[in-house]
Amino acid sequence: MTDEILALIWGLAVIVLVLVLAYLFTRYVAGRGMSGPVKGRYVKVLEAVSVGREQKLLLVQVGDQIHLLGVTAGSITELQTVGREEFDHWRESAGQSPAPESVSFQEALRRVLQQRRKSR
Repeated sequence: MTDEILALIWGLAVIVLVLVLAYLFTRYVAGRGMSGPVKGRYVKVLEAVSVGREQKLLLVQVGDQIHLLGVTAGSITELQTVGREEFDHWRESAGQSPAPESVSFQEALRRVLQQRRKSR
């Protein structure tokens, strides 16, 4: 009976370990470059879209202004400044909810695997 209890505890420990590793993977490994909004005290990254290797478009909110930035490994360029009203109009016309959705583990794993295949 003691062996059965130890086997049960061992099995539960393995399941918990797998869940913790899955969480850490989605949080830190798969989240690089595809994470949801980043919020600072005064600055919020509303959206980040990868457009090439080490190239991104960032939609950044500073106060009531929204800035569209082009980011490469060596530079950051402001492409456009948008007022809050225009940004809200974009969001409404695109049918987006105000809060961005989190990325599921399955979606994050699929994206990482696709990126690895492309980089080979």
